[in-house]
Amino acid sequence: MPRVDFYVLTNNVTEGKLRFTCRLANKIYTLGKSAYIQAASEDQAKRLDDLMWTFDQSSFLPHQRHGDSDTDEPQAPIMIGHQPPPEVQSADVLISLLENAPVYADRFDRVAELVDNDPRDKQSGRERFRHYRDKGFELETHQVSV
Repeated sequence: MPRVDFYVLTNNVTEGKLRFTCRLANKIYTLGKSAYIQAASEDQAKRLDDLMWTFDQSSFLPHQRHGDSDTDEPQAPIMIGHQPPPEVQSADVLISLLENAPVYADRFDRVAELVDNDPRDKQSGRERFRHYRDKGFELETHQVSV
């Protein structure tokens, strides 16, 4: 079973989840790993794609939107999609921005779940935590600021 890391954002920052997603994706990339970022919507995937170009002026984070090429094969170490990853996706880490736990989480070595200060998001985070715990996933929780 993969390990699931819950990152609980301790401060309120505009688009904090997306900003932290960029930081997390950058860390994954610098460790030589790959990631699939599961956005909750097409709009969120586009905003994340745009933010990845500007979040850190001193580095470049190679990324690609799922569906932007003629093939389902990933061309970049960081893939962003609002649909479930293709079956051929072999990323090391799943970063989930979904309200519910994805049913395909066990296809990845690690899963990152982000929870912000919004009461609804905290509640759905608790439900995702229970889901993973009940399925036998190894769980870790981290308090982080953006």
